[in-house]
Amino acid sequence: MLRHLVLAVLATESGLHGYGIYKRIVYVTQSVWKPSIGTLYRTLNAMVHEGLIHKGDGEGRRTLYRITGKGLETLVNETFPHATKSAGILTELIEAYRRMHSEGNLATLPEELKDRLLRLFKALEGLIKEFRMLGFL
Repeated sequence: MLRHLVLAVLATESGLHGYGIYKRIVYVTQSVWKPSIGTLYRTLNAMVHEGLIHKGDGEGRRTLYRITGKGLETLVNETFPHATKSAGILTELIEAYRRMHSEGNLATLPEELKDRLLRLFKALEGLIKEFRMLGFL
């Protein structure tokens, strides 16, 4: 899972230093799961060795990491089945929330969930716009 999160983070925002990657993972997982810094850097070094990410110089002592073409390909190939399943589960949960709310069984959603759903909506909206421009939709 850590490898996939690192690849996804760097595919979203390339050119991050190790601690920036760590902070992004903690945000995404809502601090429920925090890899140790040592585990993260061992994983980053292994991924550099595998050619999934590139390690370069940054400002001062910071080392910046960027995803490679091989890393992008690996991200898609290794996460596609999981992403498909997760999208189905998330769709069902969102539909359940919507139905509970429309039937008066759910007054409101927690603010953090609203924020995450809004972020998801914006990401999906951007993806749909790109797919329409490319003629996929």
